[in-house]
Amino acid sequence: DDTLSEYQCLVRKNIELFEAGVRDVEANAQGRNKPIVLGQAGIRCRHCAVIDPKQRSRGATYYPSKLEGLYQAAQNQAKQHLLVNCKYIPSSVRERLLRLKEGKTPPGGGKKYWADGVRVLGVFEDANSGCLRFERR
Repeated sequence: DDTLSEYQCLVRKNIELFEAGVRDVEANAQGRNKPIVLGQAGIRCRHCAVIDPKQRSRGATYYPSKLEGLYQAAQNQAKQHLLVNCKYIPSSVRERLLRLKEGKTPPGGGKKYWADGVRVLGVFEDANSGCLRFERR
């Protein structure tokens, strides 16, 4: 299916694709086996983006190593961070996410949809570093 459910549309509006900077590398992410590298592509909560990476609550940032992993990372981020741990998401947005999640909407927009979406934005799997990166244009 190549369309997103209303729930997933709202999830996408509350996360952003970004490139890891020095502060992100220094903070590292909780539970990571591999260190974050400068320039690595990831997703983060747009409400926590302005907060020092070391001060963000659990699940605010994800660094999937594969394009196909973006979908699951976004779902995990929504379930754990946006719906539970984020201190900065407006309560009205959290409540709407909860209502939509509990509703019976068609799933839509799986792994391929999310992977294709970021591929169009210039994200690729870097075999040398084993992480996602942005193409240099």
